[in-house]
Amino acid sequence: MKKAYLHVHIVTVDDQDHVWPDGGILYEGGTITAVGESASVERLARERGAEILDGGGKYLFPGLVNTHTHLYQELTKGLGSDLSLEEWFPKAMAPVGAALREEHMEAGVALGLLEAVRSGVTTVADYMQHQPVPGLGCVELDVAKQMGVRMVYGRGYRDIGRAEVVEDAGHIFEDVEDLKARYVQPDGMITVWLAPAASWGLSDALMRETRHYADATGTPIMMHLFETGADEAGSRKRFGKPAIEWFEEAGLLGPDLLAVHSVALGSAELEKYQQYRVMVSYNPVSNMYLASGAAPVRALKEQGLTVALGTDGAGSNNNNNMLEAMKSGALLQKVVHRDPHAMTAGEMLRMATIDGARALGLGDRIGSIEAGKAADFFLYDPMRSPIACPVCGTPEAALVYSGDHRAIDTVVIQGQTVLECGILTKGDEDAILAQARCMAADLLRHIRQET
Repeated sequence: MKKAYLHVHIVTVDDQDHVWPDGGILYEGGTITAVGESASVERLARERGAEILDGGGKYLFPGLVNTHTHLYQELTKGLGSDLSLEEWFPKAMAPVGAALREEHMEAGVALGLLEAVRSGVTTVADYMQHQPVPGLGCVELDVAKQMGVRMVYGRGYRDIGRAEVVEDAGHIFEDVEDLKARYVQPDGMITVWLAPAASWGLSDALMRETRHYADATGTPIMMHLFETGADEAGSRKRFGKPAIEWFEEAGLLGPDLLAVHSVALGSAELEKYQQYRVMVSYNPVSNMYLASGAAPVRALKEQGLTVALGTDGAGSNNNNNMLEAMKSGALLQKVVHRDPHAMTAGEMLRMATIDGARALGLGDRIGSIEAGKAADFFLYDPMRSPIACPVCGTPEAALVYSGDHRAIDTVVIQGQTVLECGILTKGDEDAILAQARCMAADLLRHIRQET
């Protein structure tokens, strides 16, 4: 398939931040082959017999990259409202995790990916932390394939906690290998990572085995780190040492680690993050929702570290909306530092695109509009939304501060159109919504029966 969009305002987010006010993009077989002025791209597109579409002056951005969510939580919106993390997890999420079954998983993932696509997201990193029954990874990845969304699947596990969700190392790593064999292809549409639970759900032995497996197989790691002071308190109680020392001694730290949240960081933690080139996922809405605090994004970036953006799960956010995460994330940093330049719209857009791609090891494939990269992008039409219209400043500011899902016109992933003129092309939206409502009610029934 060869297709070109002409007369679009392209924000490339490449290393030079090129912008093409009257731009064109040509993609063939899922790969971008030309980006530039509309007239020159049109000539090439006609030479190659591509289908040509008039973008009508819409804005074209790289697909957003959500570096952290929990799609199973889509069925739990509002369940854990107005609680701290220490209250929220045992009261709200732990019972959900224990009761979760394949039918709930399928419905939650479909709803979460629908919400992602409608907010301009083309890549989702999902941290599936609960495994109460076998096969949930296959359920999730099958849905992702059906809906055409690029997925980084974090295979979650723990060996401390409720009997329904603890596993031994042998079973964990066998399942990871099976998922890789079944779903990972050269196109990079599906990647499988290790996702050990937060430190309070892991033994020292399993943390060390995680590092051993990661090194032996080249499998990256995503993990909740320093979301609150719980890591520090738990490590001192269990081992009599700071958490960062435990993590270092266990071999957890490294450039293949995506440290999710990273709110409660001091100078020692920042130093170790810099030493080991740890990647960070910033989840501002969830951190505010649970009153956990604000990640020291500026300090992390001053260390030269990659900081990306995530929504976290709907259980601690009530949605999976990256547009909201961008606005909230920028404003939170401005407030923390009392500095309007602490986080600009351009910086936030980079965190949500190319920095997200780099954090997930996909920076050479997605995250910017460049020839040779995958055709992952969305068209943004402010005229579809009273919130987004008009655009009086930069396109970046319009998206970050006035972003509205109604203005997401078209979404393309790996060259496949998954949303066109506001209509989902891969799946039945009404059916997804109806099934989500039904399965949410069923999940809540299971929880009540068990408690």
